[in-house]
Amino acid sequence: MRHYTDYPSFSEALVGFVQQARRAGFSVGIQGSKDTVAAALADLWLDRDIFEHALTALMVQDPAERESFSTLYRRFWRQRGSAVSDKRTYRNKKTVVKKGQQTAVMLGRGKTDEGRQSEGAKTATGASRREQIKHTDFRKLSLPDSQLLDELSEKLIREMSLRLKRRRRKAKRGRVDIAQSIRRNLQRGGMILDLAHTAPKREKFRLLILLDISGSMDKYSFYLLKFLWALRHHFAQVEAFAFSTKLMRITDYLLAKDREWSLHLVSQYVTHWSSGTKIGECLRTFNEQYAKRFLNGKTLTIVLSDGLDTGEPQVLAEAMEKIKLRSKKLIWLNPLKGMSGYQPIQRGMKAALPAVQHFGSAHNFASLLALENILADA
Repeated sequence: MRHYTDYPSFSEALVGFVQQARRAGFSVGIQGSKDTVAAALADLWLDRDIFEHALTALMVQDPAERESFSTLYRRFWRQRGSAVSDKRTYRNKKTVVKKGQQTAVMLGRGKTDEGRQSEGAKTATGASRREQIKHTDFRKLSLPDSQLLDELSEKLIREMSLRLKRRRRKAKRGRVDIAQSIRRNLQRGGMILDLAHTAPKREKFRLLILLDISGSMDKYSFYLLKFLWALRHHFAQVEAFAFSTKLMRITDYLLAKDREWSLHLVSQYVTHWSSGTKIGECLRTFNEQYAKRFLNGKTLTIVLSDGLDTGEPQVLAEAMEKIKLRSKKLIWLNPLKGMSGYQPIQRGMKAALPAVQHFGSAHNFASLLALENILADA
């Protein structure tokens, strides 16, 4: 069976999957094919679990076929060589129906317990619901909550940007320069009304963000990419790269004023989405090809990754040390750090941490907003 990476483009891979589904006996007509394309263009494919639910709802008529369709989906869209069971003994009718309902809710059809909880949440105040969503782990967000977070995130980042600008203006008020103040107020008869300050103007920082889009980050990278888009539109100097088994600069794709179009561009041109993880090799590539251009004493470098590297730890350690030496500050935000009991014992994280100057979480939107304090001190 062919894999999506065997095709030269995402659109051709999508057509290839529809053909595979037909050959496997699933009823996919012209309308089903159009709906599949529409689901992909809506960027549902960036979250592979959501995309699987969407395609299941579009292509599977009989609940008994869901498991076999899931096997077909995983073999085509998941990481090549991942273990997939062919057993079809899963026949718990109650559980199968529940899964179908969740799929329907994701597409705006039907209700589940999660859907009823969302409805119940609407009876609470809007402020409390927004606060709850800010603190919900990205992998636990329902589709309605995800849409509300999209609306909320840009507003919150815009507010963060304005607060940082106000802080910077206040920071310009340093010690009073008496001699300069007297000269400035000579025309007022010596009455000092306009004080001169000796504090130098603080230099603006630039952000450089390295986003892990490997398979282990599937639950988070879609939301983190949206966060990057919002940052890019409210902070003047932001550079962004995506990496898994290779590295790619994505800054230009985030320039579009429409977020959905930006995400579509990334999905079209970043061909290594949801593949393996070679963090050290990708960061070494960054150092060799981009560091001289994008890193300097004003750069805050942020790595968004779970640290599950499959390469040599020494390569990652050396690459991180070089990035640290060229940056104003090196920050690592790990979605797994938001889980209870998490310890950075993975060999990739252990290799990277000695160079990291701030180690934080990135599992929900509130943890990302905590960056404000770091940026304020820059």
